[in-house]
Amino acid sequence: MAVAARRLVPLGVAVVQAASAPDNVDQVDTGPEHARSVLPFKDGVFDLVIDRHSSYWPDEIHRVLGAGGRFLTQQRGEAGADGEAWKNLFDRPTHPHGRFDLAFATRQLERAGFVVELAEDADTPMVFRDLEGVIFYLRMVPWAVDGFDPERDRHSLERIERKLARHGELRNSGSHMLIDAVRR
Repeated sequence: MAVAARRLVPLGVAVVQAASAPDNVDQVDTGPEHARSVLPFKDGVFDLVIDRHSSYWPDEIHRVLGAGGRFLTQQRGEAGADGEAWKNLFDRPTHPHGRFDLAFATRQLERAGFVVELAEDADTPMVFRDLEGVIFYLRMVPWAVDGFDPERDRHSLERIERKLARHGELRNSGSHMLIDAVRR
Protein backbone atom coordinates (compact mmCIF):
# COMPACT_ATOMS: atom_id res chain seq x y z
CA MET A 1 0.00 0.00 0.00
CA ALA A 2 2.79 2.45 0.91
CA VAL A 3 4.60 1.90 -2.39
CA ALA A 4 1.38 2.37 -4.39
CA ALA A 5 0.52 5.55 -2.47
CA ARG A 6 4.04 6.97 -2.88
CA ARG A 7 3.94 6.42 -6.63
CA LEU A 8 0.31 7.15 -7.46
CA VAL A 9 -0.85 9.94 -5.14
CA PRO A 10 1.49 12.52 -6.77
CA LEU A 11 -0.19 11.64 -10.07
CA GLY A 12 -3.62 12.44 -8.63
CA VAL A 13 -4.66 8.82 -8.15
CA ALA A 14 -6.52 7.96 -4.95
CA VAL A 15 -5.16 4.84 -3.26
CA VAL A 16 -7.63 2.95 -1.09
CA GLN A 17 -6.87 -0.13 0.98
CA ALA A 18 -9.51 -2.85 1.24
CA ALA A 19 -9.47 -6.24 2.92
CA SER A 20 -9.03 -9.16 0.56
CA ALA A 21 -11.92 -11.49 -0.11
CA PRO A 22 -11.50 -15.14 0.87
CA ASP A 23 -10.62 -17.51 -1.97
CA ASN A 24 -13.59 -17.72 -4.31
CA VAL A 25 -14.14 -21.42 -3.58
CA ASP A 26 -14.23 -20.62 0.16
CA GLN A 27 -17.09 -18.13 -0.20
CA VAL A 28 -19.60 -20.68 1.04
CA ASP A 29 -22.17 -19.62 3.64
CA THR A 30 -20.49 -16.25 4.15
CA GLY A 31 -20.49 -12.79 2.68
CA PRO A 32 -18.31 -9.69 2.49
CA GLU A 33 -19.83 -8.22 5.66
CA HIS A 34 -19.00 -11.31 7.69
CA ALA A 35 -15.50 -11.53 6.20
CA ARG A 36 -14.97 -7.79 6.77
CA SER A 37 -14.11 -7.32 3.12
CA VAL A 38 -16.86 -5.03 1.81
CA LEU A 39 -15.39 -2.76 -0.84
CA PRO A 40 -15.23 0.82 0.54
CA PHE A 41 -17.04 2.42 -2.40
CA LYS A 42 -20.56 3.61 -3.15
CA ASP A 43 -22.86 1.62 -5.42
CA GLY A 44 -22.42 2.00 -9.18
CA VAL A 45 -19.40 4.34 -9.14
CA PHE A 46 -17.09 2.50 -11.56
CA ASP A 47 -17.20 1.70 -15.25
CA LEU A 48 -14.37 -0.82 -15.04
CA VAL A 49 -12.93 -3.10 -12.34
CA ILE A 50 -9.73 -5.00 -13.11
CA ASP A 51 -8.47 -7.88 -11.00
CA ARG A 52 -5.41 -10.06 -11.47
CA HIS A 53 -4.68 -13.15 -9.38
CA SER A 54 -6.74 -11.99 -6.44
CA SER A 55 -9.92 -13.38 -4.97
CA TYR A 56 -13.03 -11.22 -5.27
CA TRP A 57 -16.67 -11.11 -4.22
CA PRO A 58 -18.70 -11.21 -7.46
CA ASP A 59 -21.63 -9.48 -5.71
CA GLU A 60 -19.35 -6.68 -4.48
CA ILE A 61 -17.85 -6.15 -7.94
CA HIS A 62 -21.39 -6.08 -9.34
CA ARG A 63 -22.45 -3.54 -6.68
CA VAL A 64 -19.67 -1.02 -7.36
CA LEU A 65 -20.03 -1.18 -11.16
CA GLY A 66 -22.53 1.02 -12.92
CA ALA A 67 -24.97 -0.38 -15.50
CA GLY A 68 -22.96 -1.76 -18.42
CA GLY A 69 -19.77 -1.68 -16.32
CA ARG A 70 -17.12 -4.21 -17.12
CA PHE A 71 -15.18 -6.63 -14.90
CA LEU A 72 -11.93 -7.96 -16.34
CA THR A 73 -9.99 -10.62 -14.46
CA GLN A 74 -7.05 -12.88 -15.09
CA GLN A 75 -6.77 -15.76 -12.65
CA ARG A 76 -4.63 -18.78 -12.09
CA GLY A 77 -6.57 -21.85 -13.12
CA GLU A 78 -6.13 -25.51 -12.38
CA ALA A 79 -6.40 -26.95 -15.86
CA GLY A 80 -3.08 -27.43 -17.63
CA ALA A 81 -2.67 -30.28 -20.04
CA ASP A 82 1.12 -30.55 -19.99
CA GLY A 83 3.16 -31.88 -17.08
CA GLU A 84 2.41 -32.57 -13.45
CA ALA A 85 0.31 -30.51 -11.05
CA TRP A 86 1.93 -29.04 -7.92
CA LYS A 87 -0.71 -30.53 -5.63
CA ASN A 88 0.14 -34.01 -6.93
CA LEU A 89 3.88 -33.47 -6.66
CA PHE A 90 3.46 -32.37 -3.04
CA ASP A 91 0.60 -34.70 -2.06
CA ARG A 92 -1.80 -31.84 -1.37
CA PRO A 93 -5.50 -32.73 -1.15
CA THR A 94 -8.11 -31.41 -3.52
CA HIS A 95 -9.88 -28.39 -2.08
CA PRO A 96 -13.04 -29.46 -0.21
CA HIS A 97 -15.21 -26.86 -1.98
CA GLY A 98 -14.05 -27.79 -5.46
CA ARG A 99 -11.70 -26.29 -8.00
CA PHE A 100 -11.48 -22.65 -8.95
CA ASP A 101 -11.62 -23.18 -12.67
CA LEU A 102 -13.21 -21.38 -15.60
CA ALA A 103 -16.60 -23.08 -15.16
CA PHE A 104 -16.72 -22.23 -11.43
CA ALA A 105 -15.70 -18.59 -11.99
CA THR A 106 -18.19 -18.15 -14.82
CA ARG A 107 -21.09 -19.62 -12.80
CA GLN A 108 -20.20 -17.45 -9.81
CA LEU A 109 -20.22 -14.27 -11.92
CA GLU A 110 -23.45 -15.18 -13.72
CA ARG A 111 -25.19 -15.79 -10.36
CA ALA A 112 -24.11 -12.29 -9.30
CA GLY A 113 -25.82 -10.79 -12.36
CA PHE A 114 -23.01 -10.57 -14.91
CA VAL A 115 -23.12 -11.51 -18.56
CA VAL A 116 -19.83 -13.25 -19.33
CA GLU A 117 -18.73 -12.09 -22.76
CA LEU A 118 -15.36 -13.83 -22.84
CA ALA A 119 -14.09 -16.79 -20.84
CA GLU A 120 -10.85 -18.41 -21.98
CA ASP A 121 -8.32 -20.86 -20.54
CA ALA A 122 -4.68 -20.88 -21.58
CA ASP A 123 -2.19 -23.56 -20.68
CA THR A 124 0.96 -22.11 -19.14
CA PRO A 125 3.42 -24.97 -18.75
CA MET A 126 6.68 -24.45 -16.88
CA VAL A 127 9.95 -26.35 -17.16
CA PHE A 128 12.43 -26.65 -14.30
CA ARG A 129 15.92 -28.04 -14.81
CA ASP A 130 17.12 -28.10 -11.19
CA LEU A 131 15.75 -28.39 -7.69
CA GLU A 132 16.97 -24.93 -6.73
CA GLY A 133 14.70 -23.45 -9.41
CA VAL A 134 11.71 -25.38 -8.04
CA ILE A 135 12.37 -24.20 -4.48
CA PHE A 136 12.96 -20.60 -5.57
CA TYR A 137 9.72 -20.58 -7.56
CA LEU A 138 7.69 -22.02 -4.69
CA ARG A 139 9.11 -19.42 -2.30
CA MET A 140 8.21 -16.60 -4.70
CA VAL A 141 4.77 -17.99 -5.55
CA PRO A 142 3.47 -19.27 -2.19
CA TRP A 143 -0.03 -20.01 -3.48
CA ALA A 144 1.30 -22.66 -5.89
CA VAL A 145 1.69 -25.18 -3.04
CA ASP A 146 -0.28 -24.39 0.11
CA GLY A 147 1.98 -24.36 3.14
CA PHE A 148 5.17 -25.14 1.21
CA ASP A 149 8.08 -25.68 3.57
CA PRO A 150 11.35 -27.24 2.33
CA GLU A 151 11.84 -29.14 5.59
CA ARG A 152 8.28 -30.44 5.86
CA ASP A 153 8.17 -31.22 2.13
CA ARG A 154 11.59 -32.89 2.11
CA HIS A 155 10.26 -36.24 0.77
CA SER A 156 8.44 -34.54 -2.11
CA LEU A 157 11.54 -32.53 -2.95
CA GLU A 158 13.64 -35.72 -2.93
CA ARG A 159 11.15 -37.34 -5.36
CA ILE A 160 11.38 -34.26 -7.60
CA GLU A 161 15.18 -34.39 -7.45
CA ARG A 162 15.11 -38.03 -8.60
CA LYS A 163 12.79 -37.08 -11.50
CA LEU A 164 15.15 -34.27 -12.47
CA ALA A 165 18.13 -36.65 -12.40
CA ARG A 166 16.22 -39.21 -14.49
CA HIS A 167 14.60 -36.87 -17.06
CA GLY A 168 16.75 -33.73 -16.94
CA GLU A 169 13.70 -31.56 -16.37
CA LEU A 170 10.40 -31.27 -14.55
CA ARG A 171 7.42 -30.18 -16.60
CA ASN A 172 4.74 -28.57 -14.50
CA SER A 173 1.21 -28.04 -15.68
CA GLY A 174 -0.56 -24.79 -15.13
CA SER A 175 -3.16 -22.58 -16.64
CA HIS A 176 -4.53 -19.10 -16.52
CA MET A 177 -7.98 -17.88 -17.33
CA LEU A 178 -9.24 -14.60 -18.69
CA ILE A 179 -12.79 -13.46 -18.03
CA ASP A 180 -14.53 -10.37 -19.38
CA ALA A 181 -17.95 -9.86 -17.80
CA VAL A 182 -20.50 -7.03 -18.07
CA ARG A 183 -22.92 -5.91 -15.37
CA ARG A 184 -26.52 -6.27 -16.47
